[in-house]
Amino acid sequence: MRTLKYKSNQPSVRVRKYQNGGSAPTDPPSEFDKFLSYTIKKKGGTTEQYSDLINSIAFHETGPQQRMNPNAVQLIERGDTLVPEGPGRGLFMFESGEGMGGITAVNRTYKEYKDAGMEVPEFLEKAYSLKSIDLSKYTPEQQKIIFLGNYLQHPKANFSEVMNGNQTYDDFWFNYHQAGGEDVKDDRLSSFRESEKERKKKD
Repeated sequence: MRTLKYKSNQPSVRVRKYQNGGSAPTDPPSEFDKFLSYTIKKKGGTTEQYSDLINSIAFHETGPQQRMNPNAVQLIERGDTLVPEGPGRGLFMFESGEGMGGITAVNRTYKEYKDAGMEVPEFLEKAYSLKSIDLSKYTPEQQKIIFLGNYLQHPKANFSEVMNGNQTYDDFWFNYHQAGGEDVKDDRLSSFRESEKERKKKD
């Protein structure tokens, strides 16, 4: 089992300055920060670990032509050309279409909010009313909330296994995120590991 090293990717926080002294309050946490804190309390791990896992999967899924682009659309072959017309959308390439991965992830995230007794954010309320969703139209933070919610409600995936080192990123991704079966396992895992090497060069 590999040993993971993490760097902090926490967003900077603006602090107001006061002429007459006193404490300077920071801006309130974003909706993603709140949902991530909830995820950590439920499944363990740290902000840095979840950030690294999220970045790992997004880096690979968006591919070399659209690296980390939240508006990415899956590229498919048209003759000798790659065109952005595939069903995969956004940082994590959740598929658009009725009954597909995008709307399933939305529905799971909505259910997680409800089960936890948390106020559902407005964007998620609207998304939940849809039958199909194009997540490339949503902000990076909104996509990340849906990524977390999808796996908090997933019937088999367990963030705790990744956070405690019992499951590697590539195993988590292959088992629960990508759609291929055992016949493509070696090729898919090899591709993911190559992406990880490239990502770490850029760190």
